[in-house]
Amino acid sequence: MSLIRLVIADDHAIFRQGLRSLVAMADDCEIVGECSRGDEALELIRQLRPTVAVLDISMPGLDGLSAVAALRREGDLTPVVILTTHDDPLMLERAKCSGANGYVNKEFAFEQLLLSLRKVADGTVLLEESAPATSSTALTDREREVIRLVACGMSSRLIGETLGISNKTVDNHRTNIMGKLHIHTTAELVRYAVKLGLG
Repeated sequence: MSLIRLVIADDHAIFRQGLRSLVAMADDCEIVGECSRGDEALELIRQLRPTVAVLDISMPGLDGLSAVAALRREGDLTPVVILTTHDDPLMLERAKCSGANGYVNKEFAFEQLLLSLRKVADGTVLLEESAPATSSTALTDREREVIRLVACGMSSRLIGETLGISNKTVDNHRTNIMGKLHIHTTAELVRYAVKLGLG
């Protein structure tokens, strides 16, 4: 197999250092660039043309999913593996929609990440098989109810009346949901809710 050239983007220096040490032990991989921000990752990917980019889902400047979406809008098809600590199926759905090729939990063994990198480098899309096996989501039942009502087009006032909670509590739920899903607009929230059958 030819050498897999990697760009690594993660805002935790210790994690990058550990990944560097582990990749150094793999004969078929090398890190050609690394950074701590999503916007920097875009520049490195454009300049270095790696075989695979490995992006943390949460970074300053631009999160990993937004970085993938930006690449795809430019017509850049560099394979991207998203690293995450999230077990939420909605986040996996966001990764699929952004154009990512793989989604690997940071708690997995390095061998799992290495296997994913090799498969993605060969053109395989791994989102289903590399997703964490879990039946739970990071959203509470109340948050799922709020997202369902938002997707139905209800205002915060109507949602509050329907659920018997204050407008402020509804807005707090919205903020929490959008933070957990790394979604920045109500329109995005509605799209994902509808896609997952919550709307």
